[in-house]
Amino acid sequence: MSDALIMGRDEALGMCERVLAASTAEQTEVNLIAGRSGLTRFANNHIHQNVAEANVEVMVRAAVGSRVGVASTNDTSEAGLADVAARAALLASLSTPDDLFPGLPEAGEEPPALRGSPATAAFGPAERAGAVRACIAVARERGQVASGACSASVAAHAVANSLGVRAWQESTRANLRMVFTGADSSGFAEVTTADARTIDAASLASVAGDKCARAAAPTAVEPGRWDVILEPAASANLLSFLAMSAFNGLACAEGRSPLCGRMGERVCGENISLHDDGLDPRGLPVAFDSEGVPRRRVELLVEGVAANVVHDSRTAAMSGARSTGHASGPGSSSGPTPGNLFMGTGAASVAEMIAATERGLLVTRFHYANLVDPARAIFTAMTRDGTFLIEGGEIVVGVRNLRVTENMLEALDRVAMVGRDATLAQGVFAPPLLVRDFRFSGATEF
Repeated sequence: MSDALIMGRDEALGMCERVLAASTAEQTEVNLIAGRSGLTRFANNHIHQNVAEANVEVMVRAAVGSRVGVASTNDTSEAGLADVAARAALLASLSTPDDLFPGLPEAGEEPPALRGSPATAAFGPAERAGAVRACIAVARERGQVASGACSASVAAHAVANSLGVRAWQESTRANLRMVFTGADSSGFAEVTTADARTIDAASLASVAGDKCARAAAPTAVEPGRWDVILEPAASANLLSFLAMSAFNGLACAEGRSPLCGRMGERVCGENISLHDDGLDPRGLPVAFDSEGVPRRRVELLVEGVAANVVHDSRTAAMSGARSTGHASGPGSSSGPTPGNLFMGTGAASVAEMIAATERGLLVTRFHYANLVDPARAIFTAMTRDGTFLIEGGEIVVGVRNLRVTENMLEALDRVAMVGRDATLAQGVFAPPLLVRDFRFSGATEF
């Protein structure tokens, strides 16, 4: 009997095999994702929504010569699997030839069959309600209002293709995020983990509550250049957008990356190192991509030097490289993107960064973040839920929110201190950063 959390290897790959057997295409690839998730939302110190979802999706990529078609279904009956194989092959025969299609990957070393956390798979509505209850209790005790969400998911992912690729893995993810509000302030806290047992809801709520209380009666400050301490949620947001624009193999091949022509050059501070590693247990482990190619560790920045970008089989062929196992998904046009980022840590605590700042700002997180100019690595965002003025090495008051417009690589060239305590946020394991002359381009009234 299988001890799989949702769908075992034999069952998942067996379903893929039936699709392959039904396909008439020259080459066929099958992605199967069986998932189950639950979400509990809360606002105004009450739970107001509970959502549960379960699904099995089968995505088929078929190739006839250089013509490629993609079809999907959640009908896993024999007829449904035969139908999706036929639709993918038909779409391939009708599509425009793709001269850059390299063919499907051939079989190589099978990636490890990662397993998820049973505790996360069992983190159901009662357990989520318990975590939320602990948060709300802290908010009520402080005279604040808690809002947010608690979620947990489990998934099995299988990939098989007609050239012999076979891969299966499980994954789990739990998240608790919250915003505490007062009369004129707010505070944020969040945790993301593969193992729900590591969530300490009451301690996390205390962080959000402390930020909310400390940010009360915020003052306005002028935008401009400020020394800034980015807490891990903020630095992770910046790094995730940098990864999207700079280390995408397709963006590099098409000349859209800010690192085009700069590989091997120093592009930011020597205290900055960044890599992608799908097997690091500190993150949300992933053993292979949607092509069934094992996820390789990739050094992206090494002591400030641009080292590599990530590839799928298409961009690897375009660049004369090797796939790093970062394919985004069947039919995706976004190109490969790092999804398991880890930044090298330093020796400083946030308290030491504050003490080293004569006048500056501390930013808890960013909101409404986006890329202004991907080719120049220019990023914009708003501060939110805990922005503070530092004077004389101490936090003195909360400040009204500011808009950031900054060149991410240039900002990383002005990092004066790197924190020692990194946390996982938005798929990035990031430390706090003290950045000199960080550019704030506008201010708000809240």
